[in-house]
Amino acid sequence: MSPAMEAPDFNLQGRVALITGAGRGIGLGIAQALASAGCAVAIQDLDEDVARREAAAIEKSGGRAIALGGDITNVTLPDRLVRDTVKKLDGLHILVNNASIQSHQHWTELDVKEFDRTMHANLFTPIRLCQAADTILRKQRWGRILNVGSIQQMTGNETMLAYAMSKAAMENMTLALARDFAGVGVTVNNLAPGYFQTLRNPQLDSSSERRKAGARIPLGRVGQPEDVGGIALALCSDAGQYITGQTIYVDGGISARFGPK
Repeated sequence: MSPAMEAPDFNLQGRVALITGAGRGIGLGIAQALASAGCAVAIQDLDEDVARREAAAIEKSGGRAIALGGDITNVTLPDRLVRDTVKKLDGLHILVNNASIQSHQHWTELDVKEFDRTMHANLFTPIRLCQAADTILRKQRWGRILNVGSIQQMTGNETMLAYAMSKAAMENMTLALARDFAGVGVTVNNLAPGYFQTLRNPQLDSSSERRKAGARIPLGRVGQPEDVGGIALALCSDAGQYITGQTIYVDGGISARFGPK
């Protein structure tokens, strides 16, 4: 078979990933997808017991995983997460900035304390994680940074203004880092999920609510965590080596409604 006809390389054997907020939901879907391709994964979650449970499940299936706890609003967390990942898994190749916080209030009621808390957790912590991983990724001349944004970075949300703003800013951060890392074999991309059945949307535990929500989505259903796994694997493997600085919406087609007519 000629090189031009070789299958895309999704193999992550020998790679190590740190995924924040990976004890449940979309972060867990990404961790499971990477682990299925042979990647060792550090699963970080505020609830370390949940992270341990999921890490144990991956190990039981033949993978390699560790659990890490910590609050993403803690200024000391990023350095510790990178240090512990490298120490316990012998390296770091992939950083997935998935963890974030949401606050719900009309924009007229948003105060400085909640705004600062959201921006620290959703923006500054990912930046600090990238800074902590910077030297490692550049030295090995191979790396992947995958940021997890939101459909709200495009649509806005008057009742979650700080969250939506932070995700729009994350897209801008993705562009800046992609340019800076471009010459050293490190790609930086942004996944923007739409309406997903996770703990943040408990109403979707109801089948009738899922049907109603799905009726408003072009593909006819709400997203499931595993729907993000495939594209995350592509972007984090050699299959995605020529993709950087991009935002990819994983939303069942919702974003198509906001594009050019």
